[in-house]
Amino acid sequence: MLLAAIALLVLGAPLVLAGSSCLGYLDESGSWRPGFSCPPFTFCCGTCHRRYCCGDLNLLLSEWQQKHCHGLRPRVLAGITSAAALFVAVVATCVCCCCLCTCYHLYRWHQQLQSLLEGQAIPMTGPAPLPPGFLYPR
Repeated sequence: MLLAAIALLVLGAPLVLAGSSCLGYLDESGSWRPGFSCPPFTFCCGTCHRRYCCGDLNLLLSEWQQKHCHGLRPRVLAGITSAAALFVAVVATCVCCCCLCTCYHLYRWHQQLQSLLEGQAIPMTGPAPLPPGFLYPR
């Protein structure tokens, strides 16, 4: 156990003594802030949009976290959401209009066909009988 603690101190000391760097980032107002190095025994701390050097490991902002901070800000998310909603509304309107227009035209065609057929009487009996001698004249 003692050997493990010594090894951890020997291997971890250069990391603590060296300090760390805060990478460049966009602050709350969207302005670019260049990266900076922290002095020994301090780390890059804070949030994605506000970074500073501190000695508290609980506030540490790792390099991985710093690199993955470029998530969606509320304004960007609102823009994407409104664009998606507009797209869905346009598609739904087109589908509804096409469906309603098609149904309307089919209904009108059916009504016209029905009105044409109502005016005509179609005999439902067989052919009229032919007079005698019609087929074979004498």
